[in-house]
Amino acid sequence: MQLYYGGQVVLQRSSDEGIIEVVDIGDIRSLHFGTFPRQSSMSLQLPHRLELSYTRSMMACLLFNPFPKHILVVGLGGGSLVKFLLYHYPNCQITVIEYRQDVIDVAQQFFGVPKNDPRLMIYRDDGYQKISEIFYQGEQKFDVLLVDAYDHEGMALSVDAQVFFDACAGVLSSRGVMSINLWGSNRSAFNRTMQLVNQSFEDQSLILPVADKGNVIGLAMKQVVNPSQLKKLRPLAEQMEDSLQIGLPQLLQQLIRQNQSFLTRLFL
Repeated sequence: MQLYYGGQVVLQRSSDEGIIEVVDIGDIRSLHFGTFPRQSSMSLQLPHRLELSYTRSMMACLLFNPFPKHILVVGLGGGSLVKFLLYHYPNCQITVIEYRQDVIDVAQQFFGVPKNDPRLMIYRDDGYQKISEIFYQGEQKFDVLLVDAYDHEGMALSVDAQVFFDACAGVLSSRGVMSINLWGSNRSAFNRTMQLVNQSFEDQSLILPVADKGNVIGLAMKQVVNPSQLKKLRPLAEQMEDSLQIGLPQLLQQLIRQNQSFLTRLFL
């Protein structure tokens, strides 16, 4: 059993899919996959708030589609992104793809992910297989796609491939945007993944390093975006921040700094 900095281990479970643990430290409840890094965290008092900085950075995608109606999430974890979106966008419809049934069970039992909310549909499936199915059926398009498919060993192999990102581009609406959590400290893997993303999205991508973390958020979209257009989003970022409280103006400034020239697209 890991001690997790003196926290109280609420749940420890092992299955063929791996170890899963829930740990409370004060007001903060976290999900672990048998290692110290937190897969998800929430405040017990404010469960819809985004506690981890990388999840707040992933929401920079809302600058490019501020009023999403249909949202697709690959990787449930503790459901932080799902609960945030259900709270702030009460009229949205969210589809989640999660490979592990034990993660779904724990998210519902310990992290407040609703079981019977008509706005939320959770599929126990492989991310690539399910998105490919949605793409080939061609019946639904999404305004926002969130990909956070890491476990204790890294990104799931099936979602780190060209065919996966091709399908991601294919299921987005005309102004749709994908936000993907990447591990920037593994430079070669990060470069490779961003090159795949760039190919699928015809070079319409941005990078957003997470402050003081190894995470880098990749944003990819169907619309054309350039540095001058990013600067025009400042009033929108200020307006949205009043309700979302995730540091959007600062995230936008970081986006502008990190994506000022074509050189940032080389990912070298």
